[in-house]
Amino acid sequence: MPTLLPWKVTGLSVSLLDVLDLLVTVPVVGAQRYWGQDLHYWSAAVKLGLELLARQAYLPGLREKKGRYRAVWFPVLDRPADRLRLDALTEAMPPVCRARFELKAVPSPAGAPAPARLLDSFLDRLVDEAVRDWGAPCLDRRRKAPKDAAGLWWSALWAPDGGMLVPAKLRRDVAALHKAHQAWLAQLRGGDRATFRLCFRLEPPEVDTETGRVTQPNWKLSYLLQAHDDPSLLISLDRVWQARGGTLEYLTYRFEQAQERVLAGLGAAARLFPPMLRSLRTARPQSCDLTTGEAYAFLREVGPLLEGSGFGALVPPWWSKPAKLGVRAKVHTTQVEVNQGMFTLDTLVAFEWELALGDTPLSKDEFERLVALKMPLVQVRGQWVLLQPDEVETAIAFWERQRHREMTLRDALGIALGASAEVEGLPVQSVEVSGRIGDLLADLQAGEHVALVPAPEGFVGQLRPYQMRGASWLGFMRHWGLGACLADDMGLGKTIQAIALLLRAREQSETALPPALLVCPTSVVGNWKREIARFAPELRVLVHHGGERDRGMALIEAAEEHDVVITTYGLVRRDVETLTEMTWSDVILDEAQNIKNPDAKQTRAVRSLHSHNRCALTGTPVENRLSDLWSMMQFLNPGLLGTRQSFRKRYALPIERYQDAEATAKLRKLVEPFVLRRLKTDPAVIQDLPEKLEMKVYCSLTQEQVTLYQAVVEEQFQAIEMAAAEGQSAISRRGAILRMLLRLKQVCNHPAQYLGDGSALRGRSGKLERLVEMLEEALGVGDRALIFTQFREMGHPLQSHLQALFGVEVLYLHGGTPSKRRDEMVARFQAQQGPPIFILSLKAGGTGLNLTAANHVFHFDRWWNPAVEDQATDRAYRIGQTRDVQVHKFICAGTLEEKIDALIESKKSLAQSVVGAGEGWLTELSTDDLRAVITLSEE
Repeated sequence: MPTLLPWKVTGLSVSLLDVLDLLVTVPVVGAQRYWGQDLHYWSAAVKLGLELLARQAYLPGLREKKGRYRAVWFPVLDRPADRLRLDALTEAMPPVCRARFELKAVPSPAGAPAPARLLDSFLDRLVDEAVRDWGAPCLDRRRKAPKDAAGLWWSALWAPDGGMLVPAKLRRDVAALHKAHQAWLAQLRGGDRATFRLCFRLEPPEVDTETGRVTQPNWKLSYLLQAHDDPSLLISLDRVWQARGGTLEYLTYRFEQAQERVLAGLGAAARLFPPMLRSLRTARPQSCDLTTGEAYAFLREVGPLLEGSGFGALVPPWWSKPAKLGVRAKVHTTQVEVNQGMFTLDTLVAFEWELALGDTPLSKDEFERLVALKMPLVQVRGQWVLLQPDEVETAIAFWERQRHREMTLRDALGIALGASAEVEGLPVQSVEVSGRIGDLLADLQAGEHVALVPAPEGFVGQLRPYQMRGASWLGFMRHWGLGACLADDMGLGKTIQAIALLLRAREQSETALPPALLVCPTSVVGNWKREIARFAPELRVLVHHGGERDRGMALIEAAEEHDVVITTYGLVRRDVETLTEMTWSDVILDEAQNIKNPDAKQTRAVRSLHSHNRCALTGTPVENRLSDLWSMMQFLNPGLLGTRQSFRKRYALPIERYQDAEATAKLRKLVEPFVLRRLKTDPAVIQDLPEKLEMKVYCSLTQEQVTLYQAVVEEQFQAIEMAAAEGQSAISRRGAILRMLLRLKQVCNHPAQYLGDGSALRGRSGKLERLVEMLEEALGVGDRALIFTQFREMGHPLQSHLQALFGVEVLYLHGGTPSKRRDEMVARFQAQQGPPIFILSLKAGGTGLNLTAANHVFHFDRWWNPAVEDQATDRAYRIGQTRDVQVHKFICAGTLEEKIDALIESKKSLAQSVVGAGEGWLTELSTDDLRAVITLSEE
């Protein structure tokens, strides 16, 4: 039987404020990095504490223990929502957060503290340390605290530890202060035995609903009793004054000394709100009349002050969401723009503004009559509204300047979609659209459900239904001149949807279009060229890449002779001066997360490109922070999300730090029309997918790999030809060819594998860089992966590199793995929270394993035997698999890997009989055929 034993863990004690930045920025569960449960928990607790600090929900306190006094700041959770969150956090506290207490060495009879005590202590300490640290610099040091008990307490509130050294002459005063403070807290919290508290309800003047005339001109403040355990239970003071013996009995409630306590409470409340003194001149006060100004003071200041002092305050329901002065907009397009046939974000649209109080539009005469009243609270058509003097002045100025004007489509969309919550200080109440912009907004909100357009005539192949919807949506966005982000999950075919877009644009255009610029990572340049040649062979493609690429006017002239120019992010940065001299028909970014850093030179270079249409392709529109989204949208539709600073203030901080639901909803409404996101798990998508998706991933060699590859080819061919000249046996020739193939495959994998020198991996292999990119995307959405390699010596460096890069555990199974260890690794990977990456050697892990936890299979190097590769793939694609499996077969473009793959494809129907296990069949080729297969060619 297992037993629990004490275990000592050495740790570092740090100030809570020192780790605040870390706790605030801990990502949500499921993000790319994996954090402990305790960090996630205390991060959530810190965010609650910071919210309390932000709204100043804390009070000064004075605590006493064994005759010693300490000044503290403590949080006040006076909102029902706060208590609910606190209760939820208490229930959710993971055991690891209490481990240091639970495993405390014997003797420890008290045991671990309850979660509620531990959480309360955490919040108390956070608030106390934060107020002392952040509030102290704001104090006016020129004003000295008085030398009495209150002054001593005040000074201690800003001292580092809050301890109070009480001189003998002040001990009695400090004790009295502590007693008074406890009484104040009792009033604030309703006392330990109090059944009711005094409550004040503000009632507006009575209005005849038929005529709209005021029948009772004064506001009324009614006095009531409110039950502590049921705030909806309100009792008129009539019952108190009629109670015999001063004891109020109502239902199951009993309120001792009701009359005395009510009078004492009214006296205390009157000190906070002097107009109540008028009612205290009567023997049995029940209410008092207020002027509109006094009612406004109660609403703005006195009500919250009374609640903060332990009383109840009830205000009219419209006060919580008052109908404020704002503007309504009517948007329509001008006849000139209708005739142009195509919008851009700089297209001018006409706006007509009108003032409104809430949902009620105001004419100029109505507004001027309200202003003439010079009262903060006014009644409009039976509805009470608040008119602030500064808002009135803003509205008057706005009325004169902005009633009729034109603005760009960018600004119009921002207002209509909620990006602009206010205009010149006035909130936008509603937007009414008509004409073409009304059609545009309706279609934008329809998303992928826009009118379907069939595949272009020149498209070779067939688009799946969801791909056709995606291509139609891209065409719709292009027609309106709006930048679009196709954010389909990896493996859903973003590439062919973009190709269909380019092909259809050229088929539909009545005039010749300038070339399109396609920017992608170096590792997929060759893949794009092949995919365009496969699906749209009529498109003329120019690859702008490599040391021999055209520059300056030569590049411009060459580009004009082609339909599509493919280049890389790095070359956009280097050749930006030439590339910005052209206006491209389209600029398409593949793996658009490469511009997630708005300050990077390549991001600025990409944004400076000129084009009629912009499109981004990515499986991860937001990788780590919302600034990624801003940077991408700034490329697609510049200015739509505002400036970087305003976006951070309005969306990024509220959402990332406080999970603000309202800010999240606003951002989603604003961005959703421009981002089409489909997941493999979407029912509308998954039913169209096969059970297994196989795709070839073409990778480029680095310059180091190219040099090594060519050196190996020349050296090994000389050996083979020399052996043939010397008349060596066929077995010797066969062995020489297999050695050459082995070394070339090692070079394609990584120079460090071929050299065997244990050198660093990063930045030296196109195949490894592409693997990292695809793993990053897969892990970012919570997917898990198998990586197969036939080289044991490649597995260990790959394991170390991926563990360091992603910060996750990576398993590695090879032929030398003991049987027991092998079974343990499989069980751990299959577990729900198991490691996300499993590297396997092809021979050791290609058969006999059930690894259905993975839904990605990467063949890092090829065995060139479809049956063997399928067996390895079937470790994930087998009974028990609940998700579609994506199989990625890596091929180094221009090398023997690509040419052997082409040979296999050309004989696919005979593959099982022609191609034996491994690459032994290659040794039967003639020397000339063999040279043709292995010689490095241009992509």
